[in-house]
Amino acid sequence: MKQILLFVCAVVLLAACSTPKYTYNFSHHNYYAGKKENAEKQNEQQVNEPSDAIASTENIIVETKETVATPAVATVSKETIKKTLAQLSKEERKELKKEIKTELKQYIKELKKADTKSVQEAKNMDKDLKMAAIFGSVGLVLTFLGGVNSVFWVLGVIAVVIGVVFFIRWLSRQ
Repeated sequence: MKQILLFVCAVVLLAACSTPKYTYNFSHHNYYAGKKENAEKQNEQQVNEPSDAIASTENIIVETKETVATPAVATVSKETIKKTLAQLSKEERKELKKEIKTELKQYIKELKKADTKSVQEAKNMDKDLKMAAIFGSVGLVLTFLGGVNSVFWVLGVIAVVIGVVFFIRWLSRQ
């Protein structure tokens, strides 16, 4: 018996110390080879292909000469605003201030409503998620009590399975 064990240990030791079948020469690797090829291909594409064709199967950056349409923003200088406000009468200024205040109040109310809705949604857990948490925790407690009696272990496993089912139902709706 000792001879067989010694023979097996010797075979394992020799197999562990043997050289690998496939080796690689790590000291002679050119780390910049891929970068040069990508740069050359990118230059060739810019010269050979029209600028409209931007589809590519390689991981290179292709620049297009298209301009992105930005939304029109009315830019008014402070001087023009001061001039227009100076031309308004006192009654028109008061009306303008009232309109601005009412618009700001409405905007703030909408922001508060959106915040309260998102907070309520975050506080309210889904029914399936609640059930999953309840059954999961009860299942864990009953499984820990499985050492006392095997009935606790069986009930704990069943409760964990039910909790997993509720959790999967919740995940499927997300």
